[in-house]
Amino acid sequence: MALRGTAALAMWWDVAAHVRAEFEHWHSHEHFPERLALPGFLRATRWSDARGGEGIFVMYELAAHDVLSSPAYVARLNAPTRASAH
Repeated sequence: MALRGTAALAMWWDVAAHVRAEFEHWHSHEHFPERLALPGFLRATRWSDARGGEGIFVMYELAAHDVLSSPAYVARLNAPTRASAH
């Protein structure tokens, strides 16, 4: 799978089993759509630990590195949704 754009934002998290379903619902139905609506966010993927552990890897593919300092992205960071703020 080729990278779209010229930059990426990568994150690794450990998500405990007792909150995983809630996290995945929020991430799939609120967070991913919110980020992908921003200019320059091209694709988002979430990967789970193949061994069934708590690890999650998330990658946002970006048109360019400066997407992360764009007014639209900074505004979203400064005004998180209620679920995102928790």
